[in-house]
Amino acid sequence: MDSRSLDSLLAKGDQNTRTLLRYSRCELFELIRTPLDTNDDELRDVPALIEEFDDKGNLIGIQIVLAKCRSLTAFGYRMQDIEKIGRAIHNKESLSVDEKEAVVGIFIQAALNRVDDMNILVTDNNVLLRNRLWFESHFPGCLLNVVTVEEAKEIMDLFSKYRSKYYVSSNYLCNKGAWYWFSFRSKIPNYHVGDNILNALASRFVYLLMSIDEMGFQYYSGVNNDTMESTLYHFNCFISLASGIFDSLAIRTKNQLNLKFEDDTIPARTSLNPKAGKEFLKALKDKNPNLRKHITDYVHLTKVIYHLRELVIHREMPPKAGFEMHREWKANFIEVDKNTIDLVSSCGDRNQEYEPMTQSGLYKLDTNYFLEPFHFAKSAASLLVSFSNRYLELLGFSDFIEDMERQGKKDVFLSTMKIFKRDNLGF
Repeated sequence: MDSRSLDSLLAKGDQNTRTLLRYSRCELFELIRTPLDTNDDELRDVPALIEEFDDKGNLIGIQIVLAKCRSLTAFGYRMQDIEKIGRAIHNKESLSVDEKEAVVGIFIQAALNRVDDMNILVTDNNVLLRNRLWFESHFPGCLLNVVTVEEAKEIMDLFSKYRSKYYVSSNYLCNKGAWYWFSFRSKIPNYHVGDNILNALASRFVYLLMSIDEMGFQYYSGVNNDTMESTLYHFNCFISLASGIFDSLAIRTKNQLNLKFEDDTIPARTSLNPKAGKEFLKALKDKNPNLRKHITDYVHLTKVIYHLRELVIHREMPPKAGFEMHREWKANFIEVDKNTIDLVSSCGDRNQEYEPMTQSGLYKLDTNYFLEPFHFAKSAASLLVSFSNRYLELLGFSDFIEDMERQGKKDVFLSTMKIFKRDNLGF
């Protein structure tokens, strides 16, 4: 961990960094920080690496002392080379002490990763993050895994789940089914256990969250035929489940409001799809105009999900496209048309500061368009969560957590939910 930038985040009250530090004593992870005299108690408790210098003041080794082991890694980079790189990425003639320290941290990470490339470097330093791919493809020219705090949490979460460890918090494990149930209930607090349609909605949401993580496993496992096939399998499941969630909401709405419309006996006509559910949506507007407006507000989300569902289930399926840029950045993509790009962009997609693809996983190369499934699924799921929870609220469902708190109930499930919302690492 880059102590200086994380110390600054902690001073600003950043909860993601605070959550990360809570896992410093977790058996699955080893947190190590760069040297810094910090006033933050939790950051100070994380072991700091020890820099070893020769008689001339040159850094020659990095020593790491943990409770069960001690290691020494040789440092073979020349300080004049490091300073030259630092001046280039900062575009200035001389470096401040903090700027030099940050660049040295990159080369310390390079030295450590040449021994074991399962290390990640967590930082909030904008210059390091903006140049992280450049460092890997130029100098020091090796895998570095420079990540933000949010990315670190995601990696740690997937790393633990891949090993069948499901953390509610750093010292609280549960089984797989419980973890995804807590995740669903924390995201959709207006859901209440009810009839078969509501139960189906819950099951689809739980499976959808599982499919996102399965795509995450493949995303961080590298680019090859196996990860491509597994990614597309779970992407197809994600699209089917997302459209199924829309269907569950529509069916519940029809039943609850006793909606009558042309061809209402045909199941496919009870739909949030603007085309198939045209008459259903007209009838809904008369009974609950606020809910109809809410659906209109998210029409781009429903359109893109139903568009992709048509491709995945009924038509030719999107073509595969493994991709590599420079030497270090690789991802499994599917190739999409301009129509898909426009639909995804209409959902509020935006560029990412440190990634070559957008938040929703869009990437354009010349006249070709590509979509990275894991990023798309996370982005679409975030919108789906907001849409679904507000939808249930407009149908008259209250926030069950607030209800329990208002009633003064002391319940194990409620207390676990509070811990989960504060301390869990994943999506």
